[in-house]
Amino acid sequence: MEAGAHETLVRDPRKPKMTPRLKDYGREMATQGLKPARIRMGMARRFGLSETDLPTLNQVQWFIAAFTKAKLHRNDDYDDILGQIDALAYGPETNETQPFSFAWQRTAQGKPDVGNGSDEHPFLVGLTSKRLLRNAARDPASFVFHMDATFKLNQLSYPVIVCGVSDRNRSFHLVALFITSQRLEELYVKALSALRKVFTAVTGKQLLVKYVMADAEAAQQNAVDQVFGVDSDFVYLIGCASK
Repeated sequence: MEAGAHETLVRDPRKPKMTPRLKDYGREMATQGLKPARIRMGMARRFGLSETDLPTLNQVQWFIAAFTKAKLHRNDDYDDILGQIDALAYGPETNETQPFSFAWQRTAQGKPDVGNGSDEHPFLVGLTSKRLLRNAARDPASFVFHMDATFKLNQLSYPVIVCGVSDRNRSFHLVALFITSQRLEELYVKALSALRKVFTAVTGKQLLVKYVMADAEAAQQNAVDQVFGVDSDFVYLIGCASK
């Protein structure tokens, strides 16, 4: 007879991992705003995985949190930011000096759709007030419309687009600010189109320009052409290129 303790060499079950295909799927779904629990269930359906083959919820949560923070510039405060943007939405009770947000639509869930900073869903939100908008409610020949992108005014170093007018006394008057994640022509077009729309809603007039001073980049100038060129005969002061 044998005496003493006996040990059986049995391997512990292998812990499921976030494989490359699961990571790709997780990135895609996170970009669309899905939560880790839903992403994990989607992995099971998409790839036919059983519960034992699926990564744990903690694994998925860790991966998605790291991805959204590093690539989508999103953190645990993202919902709070959306809440603040929503609270600043323009409405009938907005007074003259009260700041409000614009240049965004609502999702099917009723939340502000401002993007997440990715290439697929760039971030854009505008800020202004009724009084600031009225700075441009004057004869187009009496002011220069300015559009300038600046940096390092926020934690993520997102470009801040400053729109304003300067009068004949060379005094600058702010009209609106836009925070965006990329300097793209389509975002400039969206910003200027939203500005014209909210300007008309507040003043009952069309925002027309005669003189424009913008950054020396094709994306900005093309956007100005697209948005204002439909009903304004304007002149670029930089290079004096006439429209």
